[in-house]
Amino acid sequence: MAKRGAWEIFKNYVGFRKECLPKGGYGIHSPFVFDLYTNVIGINKSEPIFKAIEAYRKEMIKSDIGIIRKTIAENMNGGFRGELVKLKKLASVVAVPPHLGRLLYRLANHFKPKVMLELGTSVGISSLYIALANPEGYLYTIEGDEAVLGIAQKRFESFNVKNIKPICSTFETELPRLMDEVDKFDFVFIDGDHNGNKLLQYFDVIQNKLTDNSVVIVDDIRWSSDMEDSWNELIAKPEVTVSIDLFRCGILFFRGGIAKQHFKLRYGPY
Repeated sequence: MAKRGAWEIFKNYVGFRKECLPKGGYGIHSPFVFDLYTNVIGINKSEPIFKAIEAYRKEMIKSDIGIIRKTIAENMNGGFRGELVKLKKLASVVAVPPHLGRLLYRLANHFKPKVMLELGTSVGISSLYIALANPEGYLYTIEGDEAVLGIAQKRFESFNVKNIKPICSTFETELPRLMDEVDKFDFVFIDGDHNGNKLLQYFDVIQNKLTDNSVVIVDDIRWSSDMEDSWNELIAKPEVTVSIDLFRCGILFFRGGIAKQHFKLRYGPY
């Protein structure tokens, strides 16, 4: 499904703003979500590591270096094998923006997940936010472009990060293999493939490894109507007890003993 144009995104955002609750946590009647929003999602506290990660992004944005994509699947992360792509594009367009990186950091720092999964490493900015937030956890991150993953791996080494396992593979190939290797996933960040049907397929694969305490973050839920439709299918699933729509991304929880609720909340620039 094609990416939405600027006008369509704007109209979608106007609809979101009409339905979402105001910043500050007003109107959130779930104690769990109120605490999460006011103490984790909605805060604007800076951490020393944020500066270091964003310095890495700025370094690439200023660079004029290009790399030749070595994708192992068709159209992974919006590019094809043999295509020349500039590092500045990967850092400014493909990688998660700073506000989403900070959200991933705070969520991982708050929940302290032991086993984490990321679908879509890109140049490793999101991976660093997740892994450095929770050094006691272990992050599996999958990327389908060997050249791009190589850039990320070098940066992981320079940051001396020991709790990331980068995997060069397709999601379809690697996810079933990981199901045999891990007992559970406490924290999952789904990015890197803006296809609504694939999103549902990936969720179906990992679902049996999710627990009551697992957290799943889905990026670009409004990238296309196809992605938004699939997001709506996910939040309707009976095992999803709490879902939070932050416009760009969404968060899913599976906690027992909580009445099924869905929230549209403001975060970052939205």
